[in-house]
Amino acid sequence: MTDGVMSGEECMDQRNRLTEDNTMALISFSSSRKRASIIVKYAEKAGQDDEVRIYTKGAPDMLFNMTTNVKLADGSVTSFDDTTVIPDELLLDGQTSETGTHRELYEKTVKKFATQAYRTILMTYRDMSMDEFNQIKADNNDFETEADREALE
Repeated sequence: MTDGVMSGEECMDQRNRLTEDNTMALISFSSSRKRASIIVKYAEKAGQDDEVRIYTKGAPDMLFNMTTNVKLADGSVTSFDDTTVIPDELLLDGQTSETGTHRELYEKTVKKFATQAYRTILMTYRDMSMDEFNQIKADNNDFETEADREALE
């Protein structure tokens, strides 16, 4: 399950921080899963609840059900199920101002892009302590199989 959704700029900043030293594992893209993940350890956060971060990128429809929070433009984090205003440009003809969940906002955005022949990709992340990571790893056969690795996502 992912903690939040990242902006494009945040994605690039995080990508530039990755090194072989802090990359713990990769879960490769597959066409059936329509997503890929990388697990990163932040040495400067040793012992903290956010020492390990799992980044997952992929098709929004494959990640929405695993997403719990969304990062807002101001940097705050709120539930993916919290209510927000749906911008007029995402409404169907004849609809007036509407509210919905952040999930609905993202779904409408993806549909809008699809009608314009754009493809979308969603970038998410999940933080955890090293202890939690090691427990998930122990509970899932040291991530031997694809199903075992999916427990991280």
